[in-house]
Amino acid sequence: MKNFLLEKMNKYNDVIMITIGTFLMATAVVSFFDVMGVVVGGVSGIAIIVKAIWDVPMWVISALLNIPLFIAGFKQLERGMFYRTLFATMILTIFLGILPQFDILTGDMLADIIAGGTCMGIGLGLVFCSYASSGGTDLLATLINRKVRHISIPKVLAIVDVIIVVAGAGTFGVKKGIYSLIGIFAVTRMSDYMIEGPNRAKLLYVISDAETEIVNYIVNTLGRGATCIDVKGAFTNQKKRMIMCVLSGKEIVKAKQIIYKMDEKALCFVGDIREAFGEGFTKFRG
Repeated sequence: MKNFLLEKMNKYNDVIMITIGTFLMATAVVSFFDVMGVVVGGVSGIAIIVKAIWDVPMWVISALLNIPLFIAGFKQLERGMFYRTLFATMILTIFLGILPQFDILTGDMLADIIAGGTCMGIGLGLVFCSYASSGGTDLLATLINRKVRHISIPKVLAIVDVIIVVAGAGTFGVKKGIYSLIGIFAVTRMSDYMIEGPNRAKLLYVISDAETEIVNYIVNTLGRGATCIDVKGAFTNQKKRMIMCVLSGKEIVKAKQIIYKMDEKALCFVGDIREAFGEGFTKFRG
């Protein structure tokens, strides 16, 4: 019974997130990109171009382009992913048709394109976090990848988006095309942040003769866990112990200072971690 309720709650959460996400995406298209004549790729970019040339409503273009893609993708995609993406696309298309143009532009092209890209990126991230996509070129890239395996989905997506942006530059001018690249960057960075979350951390490896002191500092002072691994140097053929631990960005700065006070010959490696879940960090929520 508990699992059933959790499953239902997760489904409702997905519906809410997809709805909010598609609302933000449609707002970015209708109130930012369409008004400015900026194309940032995707079906919405094609819709902006077609509207400018032939005055066809954007929601019509979205529907016409997505219908054949969903027919082609019905047997190709996992059922849950397919229905979530279908729902997201339908809601996005509806929002494109009913949302008015909000008067939110500042008049500064750069500020407006960053704001629009941020709005689009947040919305796209919410949709992705719900195990769905916005359909359109995402779905097209997936279908092409199923037929041409040696070309990855991101590469197909990049090629398609470049073609759309170039078409947008041909329609609205080279200057708008350059602003489109800024918009794409803003969309990508914000959607990545939404997917990865604020749980970034640092992975620290330490090889030192002061192993005991360093481990005590990490465990007792920082309150973090650590793992000690037996290693052997390829050049010296000497056996040593390597300390591995995950620290926050703030902790890593102080940790390096303390480690080199304990052992100035210590060997440290620091790497980026996109997300960190578990004790001492953020609890994972599936």
